[in-house]
Amino acid sequence: MLEYLKRASPCIASALLMLTAFPPLNLHWMVVFGLIPWFMSLQGLRGKSAWKSGYSFGILYSMGQLFFINQLVTRWTGNIVIALIPWLLCSSLMAVYFGLTGVFVASAWRAGRPWLIPFLWVGIEVFRSFIPVLAYPWGLVASPLWAYPALVQSAALGSIYLVSGLVVAANVTACVLLNGDPWRWAFPMPQVIVTAVVGSMIWWNIPQNRPIMKITAGQPGVDLAFGDGSTEAFHVSEAVRDLSAQAEASGSELLILPEGLGYGGETIPPQMPFSLSQTVPTVFGGRRGNNPTFQTAFGYDGSWSYVDKTRLVIFGEFVPGRGVIPFLDKFDLPSGDISPGETPIHPMRVGTVNVGPLVCFEGLFPDLSYRQSLLGAQLLAVISVDDWFMGTAAPDQLRAGSIWRAIETGLPMVRAASNGYTVIADGQGRVLAQAPLQCRTEITASVPVPAQSPTFPGLPTLPVACLFSPLALLSLPRKKPLPSS
Repeated sequence: MLEYLKRASPCIASALLMLTAFPPLNLHWMVVFGLIPWFMSLQGLRGKSAWKSGYSFGILYSMGQLFFINQLVTRWTGNIVIALIPWLLCSSLMAVYFGLTGVFVASAWRAGRPWLIPFLWVGIEVFRSFIPVLAYPWGLVASPLWAYPALVQSAALGSIYLVSGLVVAANVTACVLLNGDPWRWAFPMPQVIVTAVVGSMIWWNIPQNRPIMKITAGQPGVDLAFGDGSTEAFHVSEAVRDLSAQAEASGSELLILPEGLGYGGETIPPQMPFSLSQTVPTVFGGRRGNNPTFQTAFGYDGSWSYVDKTRLVIFGEFVPGRGVIPFLDKFDLPSGDISPGETPIHPMRVGTVNVGPLVCFEGLFPDLSYRQSLLGAQLLAVISVDDWFMGTAAPDQLRAGSIWRAIETGLPMVRAASNGYTVIADGQGRVLAQAPLQCRTEITASVPVPAQSPTFPGLPTLPVACLFSPLALLSLPRKKPLPSS
């Protein structure tokens, strides 16, 4: 055991350093150098050794990232032992991606191509973010840098994955210098990093000459996950009434409320325990239909529109293999199985603006906000119920994902949650207003709203290209390998 810990100490150190960058510690800048011990230890490793190193990093990193699953299931079931099972299983699966990353990084060092490591890392991040059924873009290495939007505007050209590549490039550059290797081994990573940061700061300081729209986000302060079901409808009705009145009093042109407020039914409008404002156009979320049942964003401005959620949470909103694998039929979700929307997501015209709704988990996926923007959205509305995860680090990462979607698309973002985080940000990720957690309140801001989409059409180019980076590693002629440290 002591021998293993000695060999594994670099990857353990990196995993711990990286976790400090995320909630609850939020030492954001640790991502810029947290990978150095692990990356340096991968030099000279091959095959199984590189895989074990990567998996060791990955299991610890994943357990930290996914600890909220243990907290959620413990609260849900009241049994801490049962809660260990999904936490450890999910962490073990997520660690596989880092085992593969370890193999790729070690191969790049041996080939004398350290500049390929950022592309390989991004390729793995993109793969695990979009692999069918298991897609889960959680704990992306760039995620903590949402707090420094002035430095990450380059995400508008290549999404959060471009910034992940820059973060990894900074770690690799430091490894080359610490090794005492020639500066040319780091080329062109330092030049690209400096260009990206300087370009971001210049873009950040260019004024947004856009029409201003007054928008309100309402936070009902009602626990829609673990609250008292017998009084929930009353409290929701009371909260929506108050929030609508406050939006009217402030002269808002749009009110965004969270999901979970409507109760389904086969018809539009949905069943709901409240009345909507007749003067302020409103967006909120709820259920639609019965068998199949959809999570849906509704828009009301005198007439109704809706968009169904298409990206669902595995084992949270649906159980894969139900009806095929016998024991999975016994796995009952607290709110029943949800079906993905049968039509692609699209903007809704609500009042005078095209709103691109993203329902909760969908706020983590850059491709969905990109699609909304290309279809004409002028504003992103992330409607969420974070109540399942209050008291864990999950709401912080959900908020971070929403800010990244604004930076990537250049569209303002309004996030409304039942207990938090409720946030309004402009198209550069600048937070204009944020509500305190777990209380009934509203936030109102004057938001620059573009007349048409400002999103860079080639936004997915780099992330998609990075999927093929292992092929580049195999096909490029070998250089003289870097010396082992």
